[in-house]
Amino acid sequence: MLVFIGGIIVFILQFYKKKLLYEKEKAILNEQHIQDLLYTKLEIQQQTMQDISREIHDNIGQRLTLASIYTNQLDFERQYPMANERINAIGKIINESLSELRRLSKNLQNGNEEIAELEDLIQNECKRVNALNICKVECRFNETNFRISTTIKNFILRIIQEFLQNSLKHANCRNVTLDFDYRDTGLFIHVKDDGVGFDINSYNETKTDGIGLSNMKKRAELIGADFSLKSALHKGTNLNLFIPLSKLNT
Repeated sequence: MLVFIGGIIVFILQFYKKKLLYEKEKAILNEQHIQDLLYTKLEIQQQTMQDISREIHDNIGQRLTLASIYTNQLDFERQYPMANERINAIGKIINESLSELRRLSKNLQNGNEEIAELEDLIQNECKRVNALNICKVECRFNETNFRISTTIKNFILRIIQEFLQNSLKHANCRNVTLDFDYRDTGLFIHVKDDGVGFDINSYNETKTDGIGLSNMKKRAELIGADFSLKSALHKGTNLNLFIPLSKLNT
């Protein structure tokens, strides 16, 4: 009887052990499946950006180039002396648009993130904003030897760009600070402005607004980052982003 009972106990223990092992393997497979879906989505997005880049370069860029040539020709021939100032203004806008489209097309097609460090990308973005003389942007980095993949750098840059654009358009701020803190566990990013702020709870409930905020949050989710955005009326806006070390080079 004791041997029989002992056998049953051993059988039950073996059964639960195999069950736990099965559940563990199932969880690993599910996690791998989620990662595969993420990488597939990122590849699709990358291909989409390349398609957009070609369309910008081959279609819109060519049309703007032709328009620029026509306006320059009109100014040169002085067929319409009274309209010279407007023609010059139109030509300037078109040329600026061309420059921006070429930059966007190059970034989408090749990605200057592939040859630039994250710090250089962020510094260049800050310089562009500071050149507008609307507010002062300052960014700080601590020393690091982290290797960050092109995809992760691109997503971080887009999130920062979205925050800066929102600060310029809506915050009426004087200062924006960006802190990049590399630690053993990963990369901590803290961005804040001293603008008018907003009621984030009611803002999130508005379906027609907050598209930029949704984009930032979605991009953070795609790279496995922790995302937190806090704001209050007359207290500015704060963005906290954490990318684990294991995700920085994926």
